[in-house]
Amino acid sequence: MNSPGRDNGDQSFGSFGDPGDDGGFMVVVVPDDISALDAEVRAYRREVAWAKARAKTGAVLAWPFRAAARLGRRIGHALRFLVFWRRFPGDI
Repeated sequence: MNSPGRDNGDQSFGSFGDPGDDGGFMVVVVPDDISALDAEVRAYRREVAWAKARAKTGAVLAWPFRAAARLGRRIGHALRFLVFWRRFPGDI
């Protein structure tokens, strides 16, 4: 049975069945044994694990840039405070 986005060669009309000639209702094929879906479940879990690993790697690689941006914002706030304090020393 095909799942969305996969082509296992079983059917050419996707996982929701073929629109038959019986009034246009979709035919859904349900396996008798749930173990028939084991390969698809393993593939799904593998895809989810890869997606998590890619997200984690991206976060680790982007960390120095986020840290530099935070440091730049703090320096900007400090400079703005110093400029304001020099112009209006009695207001703070």
